[in-house]
Amino acid sequence: MVVAADTFRAAAVEQLEIWAKRANADIIKAKENSDPASVVYEGIKKAKENNIDVVICDTAGRLHNKKYLMDELEKIQRVIEKELPEADKESLLVIDATTRTKCNRTSKSI
Repeated sequence: MVVAADTFRAAAVEQLEIWAKRANADIIKAKENSDPASVVYEGIKKAKENNIDVVICDTAGRLHNKKYLMDELEKIQRVIEKELPEADKESLLVIDATTRTKCNRTSKSI
């Protein structure tokens, strides 16, 4: 099951619906601007009801300096831990390909 917990980015749910269909997976979604943690809760509830053993929760992007986004992520994690305390959990960090790091390179001619 896939949970569309990115309720703010335009077309996020629609994109996830396409991928869920391709993977033949159920999808849980809510109205735009819904509380992401409540969407995750509903997804977990449906997964339990339907004996689904893998739930992927897609959330909005995060910036470490945006406190409200980090607080939202903590809330989502609390919901998951409360509803599935015994489950194996894994977080995947997806980094934008345009993210850069500075590195000094020196080249030598031979």
